[in-house]
Amino acid sequence: MSKFLMTVMIFSFLFSACSKSTGDTTVYPYYLNITINKVAYTTNSVASFGLTNEAGCVANKSFDLTNVGQFNVEDYFFDCYFKHYTNNSDFASTKPGTHKIFDGGDLLKSTQCNCDLIIGLVDNNIPNLYNNTILQPTNIVNTVTSITNISKGTDSLAGNIVYAVAGTFSCYFKNTNNVVIPVTGTYKMPMKEKR
Repeated sequence: MSKFLMTVMIFSFLFSACSKSTGDTTVYPYYLNITINKVAYTTNSVASFGLTNEAGCVANKSFDLTNVGQFNVEDYFFDCYFKHYTNNSDFASTKPGTHKIFDGGDLLKSTQCNCDLIIGLVDNNIPNLYNNTILQPTNIVNTVTSITNISKGTDSLAGNIVYAVAGTFSCYFKNTNNVVIPVTGTYKMPMKEKR
């Protein structure tokens, strides 16, 4: 059983509500907007779960995986995580910039770094439900566009520093039928760091 499949099964009950874009111009504080194969989807219900104290690209640092959001629509299942330092002393100096994207099958590996995305895509039209797409190694863009400290009240008292992190991404997946699937998106999510 792949790590991506295991993770999907663990978190499958926490799917975000989503819909096809209807031109609604409402501005939500947190969102995940994606376009998969030229069809746009949006959600204002960014998932709040994640994995803590994971290994990452720096051996002596602890990392967390925060779920940016999930979509389960007729044609696709999409799942996105943001990897970041666990401790604010490590994260506080992070600036907006360009970072990497990894395939969802690599979710629990330690090769990702601070501000990298891990994206899983499943093509629901293929009978082999899981592991039926692979992130393509070229034309990958992941840009964190803003990082804003929004700490206040109980989060700060509980020992957390809260940030609003926004970004854009673009990548391609290829399914087992050799069909290339373009994926683009924008997000803004809350993210906690330990003091």
